[in-house]
Amino acid sequence: MEFSRKRPNAGIRCPGHDYRSRCIYHIVLNKADSIPDFSAVKGIPGDRQWPPIVELSPYGKIIGKVLSSLKSSFPFISILRRCIMPDHVHFVIFIRKATEIHLGEIIREMKRRCSSSLEMMGHEPEIEFFIPGYHDTFLTGKDQLKKMLAYVSDNPRRHLLRKSKPGWIRKFIIENAEKNKKYEAYGNWDLLSEFQRVPVKVSRKYTPSELRGWKKLWYITILNDGVLVSPFINPAEKKVRDWAIDNGGSIIYLTYKPFPEKYKPQGKMFDLCAEGRLLIIFIPPDEKEAEHIREKGSPSYSHCRKMNSIAKEIADLEYHPL
Repeated sequence: MEFSRKRPNAGIRCPGHDYRSRCIYHIVLNKADSIPDFSAVKGIPGDRQWPPIVELSPYGKIIGKVLSSLKSSFPFISILRRCIMPDHVHFVIFIRKATEIHLGEIIREMKRRCSSSLEMMGHEPEIEFFIPGYHDTFLTGKDQLKKMLAYVSDNPRRHLLRKSKPGWIRKFIIENAEKNKKYEAYGNWDLLSEFQRVPVKVSRKYTPSELRGWKKLWYITILNDGVLVSPFINPAEKKVRDWAIDNGGSIIYLTYKPFPEKYKPQGKMFDLCAEGRLLIIFIPPDEKEAEHIREKGSPSYSHCRKMNSIAKEIADLEYHPL
């Protein structure tokens, strides 16, 4: 069965967030089963002559026209990016000032206009264009907009990659060409493309206020469909990891243990890989560190620091599968 990357349509918005405030959102709407595909994705990933493109069907063209027309009713919004995939649509919307209008009202009007266009195409009036609800994520950091826009634009390429390489039960190499760094990895390489990748590290140097701030960010990241990145070494970090997993979150887990030739994670870790919610990255120790691990059965303080440093790097920089 082909792995689906459609987002669940969340019925509950992020607690504590004001959906009438000035904010930038990434929205995903999923196609109703009765509606033909919005588009077809064609091309070859990585090929300059035939790059991945989206060819819109008549239904996809309706979505494009409706998104362009929304500003006439909501002059305080801007659509910064859009990508209309075969069975779902992504768009980035900028609410440029605080208003009395909830984000949900704007989405509802967008859906209404699409469904009204169906009637003009001869469909029954009660036919819905999208399934109920919508999925939203919003910016929580000043450096995330570029990543959010790139994520939306990159959907056609990732779609074709997933079709050619379905599933996440395999080993591969990830690379940052700029830093000339490569690591062996296992699981869902797509997590490297999520625009909200936040490192998890609990330090004794944190003040109570700083720790509360980090915990709030980790909480919002998971609710916002982001990814937590860490070796999850100490008990407090493991609690964050377990909470994220139990609440449907995704993690990038750094390990000091190499992958055997026919490696497969065991138990829950295997299930998380199969669900596309886990990427495991092996951070090789040097000779001295490897000796320490053989003697003690655990990494040294210096190697833990190294893994935490690389976790932050993976959260901040662009790594890609080879």
